[in-house]
Amino acid sequence: MEVDYIIVGQGLAGTLLASELLKRNKTIMVFDDPDQSSASEVAAGLINPVIFRRMTKSWMVDSVFQQMESTYLFLEKLLNSSFYFPGRMLKLLNEDEDGLWKEKVFANHLNDYLVPEPFKKYNNNKIISPFSFGYINKSGRLDIQKLIFHFSQFLEQKNSIRKEKFHVEKLKLNAEFLTYENILAGKIIFCEGAAASENPLFKNLRFKHSKGEILELKFPDLHLNEILNGDVFVMPTANDWYKIGATYSWDHLTPETTIQARIEILNKLKQIISDNPTEIIQKAGIRPTMHDRKPVIGVLPENPQVGIFNGFGSKGVLLAPYFANQFADYLIGITSFIHPEADIKRFYKHK
Repeated sequence: MEVDYIIVGQGLAGTLLASELLKRNKTIMVFDDPDQSSASEVAAGLINPVIFRRMTKSWMVDSVFQQMESTYLFLEKLLNSSFYFPGRMLKLLNEDEDGLWKEKVFANHLNDYLVPEPFKKYNNNKIISPFSFGYINKSGRLDIQKLIFHFSQFLEQKNSIRKEKFHVEKLKLNAEFLTYENILAGKIIFCEGAAASENPLFKNLRFKHSKGEILELKFPDLHLNEILNGDVFVMPTANDWYKIGATYSWDHLTPETTIQARIEILNKLKQIISDNPTEIIQKAGIRPTMHDRKPVIGVLPENPQVGIFNGFGSKGVLLAPYFANQFADYLIGITSFIHPEADIKRFYKHK
């Protein structure tokens, strides 16, 4: 069979790039290994436009936010499902942070995302009251797992996905095309998350993955509508369940959960919520991250039949729709531009 593109990996990145290429009337075949652990299976899907540690905008948020919203709304309509939930977030502030909040909102031009004036009261007696609360207007969550599930079904209906491991040693590259088993394609794009660091085609790239763990807790009496953000986030999902997290670790990068992360999250949670959960589920995943914490997007200089769309780390929900749109235009020749901070060429400047 012949297709325009092979896509390896159907996490969030692969899903979004596949969608953009199909929009452009391109044919694809997606390979997704059901036995390969993926960060997208674990990710909470938190949408946060601000870096609270520095009280600055998240990288490129002004450019990417509108594309993010339009992409997820388009996919909800396409797949006849709901998985994008815009909403508000409450940042718990101590007395020093309260004083800085308004100052930083104006100094760092955060008015589009934050309410400048913190407020003192919030009507929920399960929240351990801080000095005040800051409001983040443009926040919310994406149910990544639900999006991926429904898009996988969509691809199955089009006979455009194979639920099997991709063996890179079977890939045969030619000057104008490539072959893999019985498939002939124009290009192959790897969207395989942390597994890309083991791919021999990308040995020149500098990966620095991180492990993240979250808890899913049931709080029947919490009745929280907004997302809370303190030392951990508390994100309502459905039916009294909440996602709590997340940890960061750069050692022992395995998908197994750890008792240390469980204790860390629960201890931090006790500083925010006075209630006790009735059920606990723990999950772990490896975030695909580059050394400079920017995505890696583009085709190999020495072989433009091979591309990569990866490295979105904890900001994938916010960033990946914008870059999927940009990369799809690049691949079909509408533009020659890839944002220089994300372009794969940064790893080949001195070669």
